[in-house]
Amino acid sequence: MTATPPALAQYVTIAAGPQRSRLSCAARGLALGALSVVLQKLLAPLVAPDSYQLLLSAVAIGVMYAGVWAGASALLVTALAKWFLFFPAESSLHLFGIGPLLRFGLFVCLGLLICWLGQKMHASRREVRLLSGLLPICAWCKSVRDEKDHWQPLEVYIHDHSEADFTHGMCPDCARDLVN
Repeated sequence: MTATPPALAQYVTIAAGPQRSRLSCAARGLALGALSVVLQKLLAPLVAPDSYQLLLSAVAIGVMYAGVWAGASALLVTALAKWFLFFPAESSLHLFGIGPLLRFGLFVCLGLLICWLGQKMHASRREVRLLSGLLPICAWCKSVRDEKDHWQPLEVYIHDHSEADFTHGMCPDCARDLVN
């Protein structure tokens, strides 16, 4: 009677860690945008009526901490608020000139630029976590020597120094050796 070999792994999945859904990122951006609109309304007597730094800060914070979807949704909320809440006050001050329209266009362009730069920053941050160089590894047990001269299992070292996690399977050669 021959033993049935365990299921053979055809591939190994390496996960990059917990990912936020686009919906949760967008919800965070909406909340940041709404908060900045409320603050802009409250601080309106203290800042210039055509000021937009506080509104753009919600876009920047959203992109930095919650991702591009959060920044884009914060931009949407703040641009709508600027158009419907703040634009009438600006245009009455400037007697319906082209200036407020240009400032609104500049606001939207700056918000899009912040989102684009945030996307580039997040992409480069993902690439930075790659391991490179030579790893001192034991030829027998495959432990890796870290910067403090401590030996760690390979999986622990890679997990601590990158965003990779391990799943374990068995290659076909090891499965044959196990059966034999």
